[in-house]
Amino acid sequence: MQVVDGTPCSPDSTGVCVQGKCIKAGCDGVIGSTKKFDKCGVCGGDNKSCKKVSGLFTKPLHGYNFVVMLPVGAANVDIRQRGYKGMISDDNYLAVKNSKGDYLLNGNYIVSAGERDIIVNNSLLRYSGTTGLSETLQAVKPLGEALTVEVLCAGKITPPRIRYSFYLHRQIKEDKKLKKEDRANSENSVLTKDEINEKDNLKSSYSKKNAPVEKWTSAAWEQCSVSCGRGFQRRMVQCLRSDGKPGLDCDSSHRPSATRVCGDPCPEWDIGQWSPCSRTCGKGFKRRPLHCQDQSGLLLPRDLCKDFRKPQELDFCNLRPCQ
Repeated sequence: MQVVDGTPCSPDSTGVCVQGKCIKAGCDGVIGSTKKFDKCGVCGGDNKSCKKVSGLFTKPLHGYNFVVMLPVGAANVDIRQRGYKGMISDDNYLAVKNSKGDYLLNGNYIVSAGERDIIVNNSLLRYSGTTGLSETLQAVKPLGEALTVEVLCAGKITPPRIRYSFYLHRQIKEDKKLKKEDRANSENSVLTKDEINEKDNLKSSYSKKNAPVEKWTSAAWEQCSVSCGRGFQRRMVQCLRSDGKPGLDCDSSHRPSATRVCGDPCPEWDIGQWSPCSRTCGKGFKRRPLHCQDQSGLLLPRDLCKDFRKPQELDFCNLRPCQ
């Protein structure tokens, strides 16, 4: 099926389709244009309005761990998880959730080993898979939706070393000043300078007073990952505004834990003493009693211990040959 001329060749390409072929174009979609995106995704920009955000995550707990929130508009995203001490597989896996809290990658304790392209609101996030020396998540164009990056830590915990960076567009001071002056002039051209300043101060105070409050919200704990023994529970933790939209400025030091240890002690086999041999000479048998019990010694139905390795109940015993 041939697409309409002018359709982008791919979500991370500036090229456009013309008569079924991909033709080079600028970031403005014009064929022959030399315009390019700058680091923060501004077409024809000069990087002066770009702000770089970067960080390092190295302290995990079992289960899913929050790493970073990628806000709407984040561009040139680069997240790398290198194997512990050069290990190719160290039981740490990057995971991604959308703004609704649904997993787009490696969620629900199911890991994707191969490469994947994740398309979210016309933006593309490329995942390297888990087979190389490093695991990566990368996006060139600005994200159309806020995403949460986590790391799933399982097995024998080996500290992950996750470096992340991305760029955001910010208004330069000159733009802000011009916009403020234009807004003041358009509202009432006969206001004096003092009246304009007073009005701006009142607006600023009102805006701060009525700005949506951002805070961490926690969902209910999910079911424990094991029926007994040492397991883990998780819950969704999000930074939300008072209007229900995703927030970006919650204090990370006050973020509630998204995982915790859970599980009651497992029942165990209680092993009795071997009985005397069934024969006084030759080849006989010996037995020993096995009981299923809890940690306090209370006897339980044997079925509750069926998932645990059952010790030997019956064995041969060879005594002296019979005369």
